This record gives sequence, C-alpha cells and structure tokens, in this order.
Amino acid sequence: MSRPSKESRPSFAERWADISLRAKITGVTVFILFLGLIVAGVGTLSVLRPMLLANQTATLTQIRKDPTTVLAAGANSVNLSREDILYASQQYYVALFDAAGALQYDNTHGQRSSSVPELLSPLTLDSLTQDPTQFIPMTSADRTNWRAVAVPVLVPGQSGGMLLIAVSTAGINQVVAQYVIIFTGFGIAVILLGAALTRLLVTTTFLPLAEVEQTALEIARGDTSKRIMVASPHTEVGHLGESLNVMLDRLDGSLEEQARTIERMRRFIGDASHELRTPLVSVRGYAELYRMGALQETEQVGQAMERIEKEAIRMTSLVEDLLALARLDERRPLVLASLPLNQLARDAALDARAQAPDREVTVVEDDADPIVVGDEHKVRQLLTNLIGNAMRHTPEGSPIEIVVSTPEQAEGETAAARFEIVDHGEGVPEQIRDKIFGRFWRADSSRNRETGGSGLGLAIVQSIVEAHRGTVSVHETPGGGATFRVDLPGTHPDPTTGSTPTVQTAAVRAVGSEAAVGAGGASADSGAAPASGDAAQAGAEGAEGAAPTAPVDPA
Repeated sequence: MSRPSKESRPSFAERWADISLRAKITGVTVFILFLGLIVAGVGTLSVLRPMLLANQTATLTQIRKDPTTVLAAGANSVNLSREDILYASQQYYVALFDAAGALQYDNTHGQRSSSVPELLSPLTLDSLTQDPTQFIPMTSADRTNWRAVAVPVLVPGQSGGMLLIAVSTAGINQVVAQYVIIFTGFGIAVILLGAALTRLLVTTTFLPLAEVEQTALEIARGDTSKRIMVASPHTEVGHLGESLNVMLDRLDGSLEEQARTIERMRRFIGDASHELRTPLVSVRGYAELYRMGALQETEQVGQAMERIEKEAIRMTSLVEDLLALARLDERRPLVLASLPLNQLARDAALDARAQAPDREVTVVEDDADPIVVGDEHKVRQLLTNLIGNAMRHTPEGSPIEIVVSTPEQAEGETAAARFEIVDHGEGVPEQIRDKIFGRFWRADSSRNRETGGSGLGLAIVQSIVEAHRGTVSVHETPGGGATFRVDLPGTHPDPTTGSTPTVQTAAVRAVGSEAAVGAGGASADSGAAPASGDAAQAGAEGAEGAAPTAPVDPA
C-alpha cells in the first residue's frame, strides 16, 4: 500500500484551523504555563546552586580562620594532638599531612571507604605557603566532589605540617535534586490545574456562544423567528448576539418583503394576462370568422374590422399604461420646471369639456397663483387621469370642479401647491381608500373596459406623485362624491413683481419614487379611465422624457 504524498497531508496551519476554539485557548494557556514554569525553574536553579556554593565557601573560609570549630572538643590550634583530629566532626573530612604532603592520620579511623576523598594533585607545605587561601579540589571513589582548605600547623617532633579540612558537595547536589523534584511536581500540578480551570472558564464563557450556534442552526433549518437571548450585552458575545439579532430582524423583514413582492408579481402577471386575454380572444375570433368565410357581407366585415380596431385600441391603451408605470418605476430623471398651477387647471378643464360637452367642468383658481415645481408632461397627466377617473365613475352630466389652493405650511417646511378634483358621484368608501391606488385594483370586479377599466390609472397617478415627492389622497365631497387631493412641491411668485420663477432646464433625478406599490398587489380599479387616446399618448410621451434605458418589469 502506497504512502500518501507530502502534498496530500494537511499542513500545520490546516490542522490548527480544524481545532475548536475551546481546545485552542486551553492548549495555548497550558503551553504558556509550561513555558513560564520552565523559565522560573531554570532561573531559580541557576541562582540556587551558586548560592549554596557561596555559602559553603563562606563556611570553609571561616574554618580556615578557626579550624578548632570542626576538631574535637577542647582542641588547641597551637598545640594539636592526634586525638583532636581522630575525633573531629564527621561532617567534614579532617586529615593531617606532613610538610612533604604525606598523610599522617585522619578522622576516618582507618576505614578507607569509597566516600573518603583523595587529593587530585600533591599538596606540600611550600605550595600551601605560596597560596594559603586556595580551595583544594578533591574527589572520592563514588565520584563525589569535595572542596577543602589547608592550614599550616605545628606538629610536635616535626618541622611542620598541614591540617586539611574538606566538605562534600553531595549536600548541595541533594538540595538541588530535591528542589528539581519538588518544583517538577508542583509544576505538573499547576499545569493540570491551569488546564482544568481554563477549560472550565472557557466552557462557561462560551455558553452564550453555544446558544448562538444552536440558534443559528435552528434558523438554518427554517425557523427564522428564533432570536438570540443576550444575558450580558456588554461582553463580546453579547455584542455578537445583539448584532446577529439586528441582522436577523432585517433579514426576516427582507424575506417577508421578498415574499410580498413575489406575490404581487404573480397577481400582477395574472391581472395583466387577464386584461390582455379578452381583447386577444376577440381579435382572434373575428380573424377566424373572416378566414372561414363566415363574414360574407360587406357590413359584417366592416363590423368585424371595427371590433378588431377597438380591441386593438384597448390593448394599446393598456400597454401604454403598463409602459408608463415601468418607466416611472425606473426612476428616470424628471425635467423639472416652474409651472403655474392655475393655467394647468384651466387647460385640463378645456380638454375635459371637449371630451364631454355635457359636463360642467369649472376651475376654482387661487389668487396667490401657486407654482408647482415638476415635470410638465407628468403633471398634466395627473390632471388628465384624475378627471377621466371622475368622469368614468359619476353619472353623465354630473359637474366636476378643479380647485387650486395653497396649503398652510408649518415653519421650516417646504412650500407646496395643491389641486383637488371634486366630483359628485357615489364617492369612495372609506374602507377601500387605501387600496384604490394599487395596480389592477378595482371596486368593480368586472373586466369590462367601459365600466371598470384596467385598474392602472390611479396607480400611475400615485407613481407620478411619489416621483415628485408629493402626496395624493382621496376624501369625501361634502354632499356626496369623491375629492382627490394632490400636494406637490411648489414655489410662490415674487410678491414685489408678481413674476414667476424661471424654468429649470436641468434634468433632476427624482428620488423616493418607490413607484406606486409593488406590482400585482391587490389591485383595484383606480378608475383611471385611461383618458382618451390623445391624453394617454401625451402621458406615454411624457414618460419618455429622458433618454431611453433598458426596459424593466413594471412590477
């Protein structure tokens, strides 16, 4: 069996990365303790032995000055006797040498064991006289080192002699060995205790982290409602838990918003498909009748062509509405200008009277002549769609008023201008007023274009208003009916000259246009009667006010 190549073996960094954080912290702590104990032990040992040797040196120096401290009791250094040496302290090796260095007698009583030290080099009285403070090294047969001092003495019947007193270093070695054993034992105990306490502390500290891990696992399994319990918000794990909770809240909101968007998209596609299917079925049916020869008479053919043309116009209007919403959703730049709202209202009233001569369309102007800062095509489309909506949902001949006013503004607020489309029909029930601006939402569930429309007109209104950073709302008309109120950013004429501000030619990108609620939301008819072909075309052209960009889904 072949051995794995070096390339296939994981590196140290890879193996280290696979170790758990608890094990890493415990291992590093134990390693640091081990290094600390090694440094402390070696350092202490390096000081302990020289200190013991220094103490021994001081003792020998003191003995050299007064050797009687280790001799037999009552010894006299001036007149030494044999008994003074034979019965000297057994803690030391005491011997008498003659001037030539020959051993005369010592305190071993003739028992020459392996522990008796011997001189490494000859010792004479002359060499001792030359260096009386020297320490003489000695060794025994059991390899124990000794240190000795020699003192010249007077010996009866001889010309002179040397008294040698030696002490073994075995005691020092024994103390050092005992220290090493004791330190090693305590060191091992400290390492084991440190490892256990570190493991316990790390495990206890990481309990919240384990809860974070468990919570994350449950969230990964699909339970997005789970949150992390933060017991200590001022710790690192507490900060992590709070940050994760914030992230999960945002993620949960994003997922909910995504689900709502997908649902709106599905409903939008279903509503748009339903709107387009009916005219397409009609066009196909008349085409098949013509192909099969069922339409023989000229009158029948003309009637079929008329129906095909009307259905085509119906589809064109619907597509233009969808295209206008898509371009508004793209947040294309608006070509802003200062527009006199009274004049726009008068123009819209003239168009409405031309479209419905039986209607009484009046304009209530504001003497302050408010100015709207907006895109002219879009503002005119607002008026057209709202007036068309009023005509569609009120009885024939019912009057309509266009009321221009300047709303009161609190100090510091941006100036605004207001217009209202007031009708006297059945009105809008309060429970659906927040829904009528949705795409394809209609109070009339019928898909008949003549009664219910497609439900895009008021969605376009809301998209345009939001693109201008304005507001649109519907209220009840006193005496019955609906009042659609639109507030747009505006300026006021110079009070000294009465002139209006100059037109702004630069294209300013509108922000805040989240474009008329997401597509496909429970749509109801805005009532937006797609205004007549010219008005709808004007709106579509207005939507193309900027350079074309890649089309996007109107949803």
